[in-house]
Amino acid sequence: MTPRTKNILLIVGFFLTMVIAYNLAFSKTFALKSTINRREAKTETLEGSALVAVNLEQRERFVDSILSLNNMKGNSVQNNLLEFLNSKSESGDFIISDFNEPHTFSENGATTTSYRFTLEGSYNEIEQVLFSLEQEYNFGQIAHVHFERKKDYRKVKDYLECFVIVESLVSE
Repeated sequence: MTPRTKNILLIVGFFLTMVIAYNLAFSKTFALKSTINRREAKTETLEGSALVAVNLEQRERFVDSILSLNNMKGNSVQNNLLEFLNSKSESGDFIISDFNEPHTFSENGATTTSYRFTLEGSYNEIEQVLFSLEQEYNFGQIAHVHFERKKDYRKVKDYLECFVIVESLVSE
C-alpha cells in the first residue's frame, strides 16, 4: 500500500467514524440539550407567572387600602352612596326624599354615571352632608346642587329641598 492510499483510507475512515459517532452519541446529546433549553424556558415562564401572581396580589392589597382610605366598602358606588346618605340621615336632621336610578353616559372610552337624589332638611345639615360627601368619601364629584325653598300648606311650614347630582367616572 502506498502512502497515498493509506492517507485516503485514513481520511475516509475518519469521516465514517465521525458520521457513526454523530448518529450514536452526538445527536442524542444535542437532542437532550434542546430539551433542557425548552424546559428551562418553561421554568422561567412559570417563575415569571408566579411573580405576576404575587404582583397582582400586592396590587389588590394596595387598591383595597386606597378604597378603605376613601371609605369605599363594596363594588357598587350606588349602594355605598345610599348607605352613606342613610347613615347621615339617621344621625342628622334631614331626610332623603328621592333617590333616582343612575344615568349612564359613555364617550371616548369613559363611562360617566350620574346619581341624582333629593334631600330635605335644614341648610346647615344639608351643607354638612355635602361637605362630607365631597371631602371624606370618594363617590365622585358633585356636579350640581340646587336649593329650593318650599312651603307645606298643610302644616303651614317652610322647608328646604336640595337636588344633588354626583358624577362618577369609570374608564373602560
